[in-house]
Amino acid sequence: LELDAAKKEADEARTRAENVLAQERIRQNEARLLASLDEWLQSCKSLDELFRIVRSFMVKLLPGSAGELFIYSNSRDVLDGVCSWNTPELAPHITPDSCWSLRRGRHYEFTREGMCFVCDHVEDSLGAAAEGGAHYLCVPVVAHGDTVGLLHFRFDGLRRKETGIEDPARFAVSCGEHISMAIANVKLRDELRDQSIRDPLTGLFNRRFFMEAMRRQMGAGSTGFGLVSFDADRFKMFNDNHGHDAGDMVLRTIGDTLKERLTEGEVACRMGGEEFAILVPRPGREAARDLAERLRVAIEGTQVRYLDKVLPAITISAGVAAWPMDGPDPAAVLRRADEALYRAKDGGRNRVDEPA
Repeated sequence: LELDAAKKEADEARTRAENVLAQERIRQNEARLLASLDEWLQSCKSLDELFRIVRSFMVKLLPGSAGELFIYSNSRDVLDGVCSWNTPELAPHITPDSCWSLRRGRHYEFTREGMCFVCDHVEDSLGAAAEGGAHYLCVPVVAHGDTVGLLHFRFDGLRRKETGIEDPARFAVSCGEHISMAIANVKLRDELRDQSIRDPLTGLFNRRFFMEAMRRQMGAGSTGFGLVSFDADRFKMFNDNHGHDAGDMVLRTIGDTLKERLTEGEVACRMGGEEFAILVPRPGREAARDLAERLRVAIEGTQVRYLDKVLPAITISAGVAAWPMDGPDPAAVLRRADEALYRAKDGGRNRVDEPA
């Protein structure tokens, strides 16, 4: 009897040791997978690149699972579908109140056995099948304390033997945390870069970025480009007669008009003060002149309200030039465009001119 008891105790000890060893292997495997995911995510240069990596990794980390990643739109009224895996169709968007995890502020797991309610965005995509057989998880994507998106996982097709993961839902939450951190880093990097290349008043590019854009446009294979240089006529009058806030309103209006009208790859910049420039990625002066004339008419026709009054009409004078015909480098082409701008000023303002 004592021998049997000792043997039983030894077997139980061996089983416990094997279980501990198996648990440690699982933990190490999960840590290795998360480290690999993290390494790739932290190397991303853009959100689009990050979304591609999420799609590829989820297929490999949780084979047979399906899911989507949604990111809040700028208006914050919907979340846009940005990537999916192992699912035939990605919803273009969902509303924030359609998900229990977003409404409750933490991850939400739906199981057949639990006291759970199906999220509206799942019911909309799966219909009656959602209630009957779904096992899914929703994980809020949080960046710097702000919820920026949602990760949705479905586990019904999960091939557990291939994962080496004990608890797929818990592992998915960990994946969500790493993805959240990576999105936060990319967004912060984009914001800092945007601040370094944008004019804060108009939202247009600044002079430094514009000169770099011209140098890039002069790269191998380029057939040439046009350049528009313009400024607001009698801008000092707006500041003197209506105040500097009115002058800022005029500059913002010009910036908004450029952003609305430039749709063919043009690069618009506020060079400083009331001076602007546009890189037109088409060879010759003609395309630049046509664009400048359309903008001149559009800006003149824009009515600007400031406080309780309408400001005088905004007019611009513009000069155009082109590379390579007007100079070998960005500074030379810009000088030629400025010469044409001065000709337009001398010719009576509110017009477009070319270098002599």
